[in-house]
Amino acid sequence: MKQIAIDIHTHVEFAGTFDLLKKRYTEDEIFNQFIVPALGRHSAELNRGIVAGIRDALRDPQKKIRDMDDKEIDLYLLSSTPFAFFYEVEKELALELARFQNDQLSELVKNYPDRFAAMATLPLQAPDEALKELERAVKTLGLRGVEIGSHVGKRELGDEAFWPIYKALQEMNVPIFIHPHHVAGMDRLQDFYLNNFIGNPLDTTIAATQLIFSGVLERYPGLRFILAHGGGQFPFIMGRIEHGYRVRPEPKEKVHQPPQAFLKNFYFDTITHNPDALRYLIAFAGSDHVLMGSDYPYDMADERPVETVSKLARIKAADRRKIMGENAIRLFGLKDS
Repeated sequence: MKQIAIDIHTHVEFAGTFDLLKKRYTEDEIFNQFIVPALGRHSAELNRGIVAGIRDALRDPQKKIRDMDDKEIDLYLLSSTPFAFFYEVEKELALELARFQNDQLSELVKNYPDRFAAMATLPLQAPDEALKELERAVKTLGLRGVEIGSHVGKRELGDEAFWPIYKALQEMNVPIFIHPHHVAGMDRLQDFYLNNFIGNPLDTTIAATQLIFSGVLERYPGLRFILAHGGGQFPFIMGRIEHGYRVRPEPKEKVHQPPQAFLKNFYFDTITHNPDALRYLIAFAGSDHVLMGSDYPYDMADERPVETVSKLARIKAADRRKIMGENAIRLFGLKDS
């Protein structure tokens, strides 16, 4: 029986998204207000050419399918590129952009139901509108999860403004994929693409610990968060976090259980770029909580995620099957064939 392979961390971009943005901003304003702050000017300039080289992979479903076949992947779980969160824009435009992207994601899935499933994007800077769009994206469009940033402007994910959204996500049993963007420490991470190497996993770590200590997971114990890039530093400093909870008063201000109690709420993709790190992640989280991911089509992707999982030594065949696809089927409510 063929082992089904599902990549839960793949990105898509729609040309029409930027057409909508260009109604309010010039191309220079888009570059300087949305790209440069996220990457630093030098990397932003370099990415003009680098991203142009992967434009087809981001936008063309046929190109995606050819690459999937080459990589022996059965299904892509699509999510918008994090540059298209657009948490910086005003409420009306944010909603328009989110609705457009979710409509396009739904259309892709309808056109290629055997190859794609998708996660919605939400205008989280307008929580009331985000809640309405969540309902539409899941109940009307049939999207399987939501992708959110690691923070929303100056608001952390534990901010109580987002709690009604978490309540709805729990009630609908919808998984949440956290992807970092506009990472902490940019004043020190603009050289050498450190904003991605270090900043992305750092911001994911901040998001996860905010969800724990803010009380979100204690209030909504049914939530399921997937952390990108192997969970960042989170799995590797959990002992320090747990120790800190025991000896310091601050982390007890809003929660009444130790951090370990909330590990059941977190899932992790396989993007560690190191087999020893991935084996540790599986030992830490359990094979039920690790899902295959690649970050396709970016240059920081795992080019061959199926090989990464298939060739990983010292794990059981049953665990390999879970990571390769069975966990994604269960988590996202996908068909198993």
